[in-house]
Amino acid sequence: MKITIIGAGNGGKAMAADMTLAGHSVTLFEFPQFKENVEAIKEKGGIDLCGVGRKGFAKLHSITSDIEEALAETEMIVNVMSAFGHKASAKACAPHLKNGHTIILNPGSTLGSLEYLQVLQEEKVSADVKIADVHTLTYAARGTGADVRILLEVKKLWLAAFPAKDTPEVLDKFKQLFPLTEAATNVLDVGLNNGNPIAHPGPALLNAGRVEYSKGEIYHYKEGITPHVANVVKALDDERLSLCKKMGYPAISTVERMLMMGYGTTTSSLYDAYNTSPVFCGEHPIKGPHNIMDRYYVEDTMYGLVTWSSLGRSIGVPTPTMDAVIHLISALHQKDYFAIAERSLEKFGISKYCIEELNSYLQNGVAPDALLSLIHI
Repeated sequence: MKITIIGAGNGGKAMAADMTLAGHSVTLFEFPQFKENVEAIKEKGGIDLCGVGRKGFAKLHSITSDIEEALAETEMIVNVMSAFGHKASAKACAPHLKNGHTIILNPGSTLGSLEYLQVLQEEKVSADVKIADVHTLTYAARGTGADVRILLEVKKLWLAAFPAKDTPEVLDKFKQLFPLTEAATNVLDVGLNNGNPIAHPGPALLNAGRVEYSKGEIYHYKEGITPHVANVVKALDDERLSLCKKMGYPAISTVERMLMMGYGTTTSSLYDAYNTSPVFCGEHPIKGPHNIMDRYYVEDTMYGLVTWSSLGRSIGVPTPTMDAVIHLISALHQKDYFAIAERSLEKFGISKYCIEELNSYLQNGVAPDALLSLIHI
């Protein structure tokens, strides 16, 4: 398959190298303002991949910061980046999208597809494209320059298109890259299974003094998630599970999902799951957050907890622990993340829908009030 990967961070480099070694034709795109991320790769002509899975030198089809060139011949566009980049990616891609393009947000965070499509509508894109969210990065990876190490190839991925009626078509294509992918109910179900809003903001908040004092010399999982900190993580997860149950989605606990994905080795407790993880606390333990404004605080609050909290308000599920973490991180940063609400249900105009209407909208892409108008006509 001809694939364009947008974003040359650790995850993007890992996917570009692995998919090249799997026999696909891969173009790696990085935004011009971050072109230093691909300078070493351009110089070498590809990426040296080590760790688990495929290994060796992956000679990429193309490495570019020209979006028109990046999308000229591609079949699938995979955005491998934080949620902060989705709007910029949509705006950059908009003039060059063609009928038949498939866009994957890997990960979609929560409701990334809705935000991406909003931008395409603002840019008056008429091309017939399909778009889908994946619940997490396909790899745990770390690297520098033209070298990347895969720590884990995720053993389970969930994907849903928006609208979900397109999921089977998109899933058939994505499974050519990652056969272990399964269909989720819809993009909201996918977003509620992103592990980062559970694992990152709460423990990062409780370790804020250490992060600031040490200038990021902290191992988030190995040092930051102690047995009592894990109690707060468990409270956050319980609220997330309540949201899943009320919406009618599978309620998969974080310890269960970690085991299914390959991040965890036990379901005895959240503390044990994180601290015995070969990825988080193994031979190459994950360091960070790097500073008090790290994505562990900002991204996973803005694009995770705030969205989940807005869902709770809409469907009548209390989220006191989520709200407390959002409030305290807002105080820490002197920003009102409740008000910023980049992906709240209110922002998308869907907070007024009952559960059945919301699920119908996510399935069919047709607003309930539009259906009512047709009935009245």
